[in-house]
Amino acid sequence: MNDSRALIRAACAVASVAMMAMAAGCSSVSQQQEVQIGQQTAAQVNAQLPMLRDAQVDSYVNSLGRSIASRTSRADLDWQFAVVNTDVINAFALPGGFIYVNRGVLARASNESELAGVLAHEIEHVVRRHSVKQMEQAQQANVGVGLVCILTRVCENQAAQAAIQVGGSAYFAKNSREDEVQADEGGFQNVIRAGINPRGMLTFFQKLLAEEGSGGSGGANAWFADHPGTQDRIADIQRMLDATPAAQLSSLRTDSPQFQQMKRRLAQLPAAPPPRQ
Repeated sequence: MNDSRALIRAACAVASVAMMAMAAGCSSVSQQQEVQIGQQTAAQVNAQLPMLRDAQVDSYVNSLGRSIASRTSRADLDWQFAVVNTDVINAFALPGGFIYVNRGVLARASNESELAGVLAHEIEHVVRRHSVKQMEQAQQANVGVGLVCILTRVCENQAAQAAIQVGGSAYFAKNSREDEVQADEGGFQNVIRAGINPRGMLTFFQKLLAEEGSGGSGGANAWFADHPGTQDRIADIQRMLDATPAAQLSSLRTDSPQFQQMKRRLAQLPAAPPPRQ
């Protein structure tokens, strides 16, 4: 199937819901509309991307993700978590509580706190309705084209095609630096509320920087392309850690037997397919 045509169909499916709301005279996207957009987009993503679909891995990721999301201000959403079967390191959030994490993140996370930090960051994008705000801002421009471009990056044709080739996440993962900082700040508190040590956010970022600096496999490149300002954000996370009482940090868990069981299962599975060329 032609990737660019698939992207355009996905874009049209997302845009149609928002445009119906706008045509009805709505000045903002309601939660019901947000969830509907997320459901339609998730169906497209699940059909177009190589999903891992392993019961044990999916169960663990959903359990961890929901335990974090349930302690946020949007606990009422029907949160769904899924794993994309690619070694490219990335994660992204769709409107309405649909979170995708690439297999490459699971493979490189050494403990539960590192994976929790990634999930909590993406959860916070939904909590703060970052993608919804992009849609609402698009109303002031050309909705029919602008919304599609903003949500799917289909207007950046080469970039969009590259995104789906390496896991299909980049055109949903891209947020502004301000959005990324907000997602870090909220994600930091999200993991603490879930009883998990937020230091994993710092160590995972440091790991990605080391991999990129060493020339590695290039799996981390997508993360830096879609999550701007990583080095500055490491400094911000360090400041948040320094401001958190040491006794509180020491009381929070860093790892769990369930995480290590998931890692063992992941290692037993067939290798992820190579990115489509």
